[in-house]
Amino acid sequence: MAAVMLEPMNVAEPKDQFLQKVQELSRKHGAVLVFDEVVTGFRYANGGAQEYFGVTPDMAVFGKGLANGFPLSAVTGREDLMDLFEEVFFSFTFGGETLSLAAALATLTKLQQKPVLETIRKQGEKILQGVSKLIGDLSLQDFLSVSGHPSWSFLNFKDANGYSLWDIKTLFLQECFARGILTLSTHNISYAHSDQDIATLLEVYEEIFIIVKSAVSEKKLAQSLKCKPLAPLFKIR
Repeated sequence: MAAVMLEPMNVAEPKDQFLQKVQELSRKHGAVLVFDEVVTGFRYANGGAQEYFGVTPDMAVFGKGLANGFPLSAVTGREDLMDLFEEVFFSFTFGGETLSLAAALATLTKLQQKPVLETIRKQGEKILQGVSKLIGDLSLQDFLSVSGHPSWSFLNFKDANGYSLWDIKTLFLQECFARGILTLSTHNISYAHSDQDIATLLEVYEEIFIIVKSAVSEKKLAQSLKCKPLAPLFKIR
């Protein structure tokens, strides 16, 4: 086995020292442990999920937040592994482009000088708490839950009353789009999101949750859809 590659966290936090155990097994078998921090980097901690969970991989990749949306990614790792790049040819599309490097420098400087991640976490907690309260108040537990880290949380849909989670999620997204909320049912909080943005989101969610609950319980979801239901992008073949 040459390497073990994984996202350190997605929908749920790793439990029972999972990342530490993966690291131990990787070392035992001489495999390189690689973290995909394209999403978690600069979101959970300035040093990424590896800092947040206290597990340093042999290599890690970063992107997205690294340059605040500009096209830039980075491969990092142990010195002995990175030295191997001197022995091979590698090329990439934006290799000579410096604007993204300037954007990354500005982004990383702001992350160090401003309470960016603290603010993102606090705003994300408001969404998690608000959505959890709506789910409880409206008795939506049969088909909806919320999970994840405050800085990156998820609405999780479940099959209910003869409808698939994809049917239910389609109606939810349809009604979000109609009200000016562009979402994939995830909450990627940024430093720019204000209290008013979050209040507006929760107000819209409450309105839509009531619509979805009614459509599911009264068996009228199909009539409520204005498009074909979503289908999973990745399937077992």
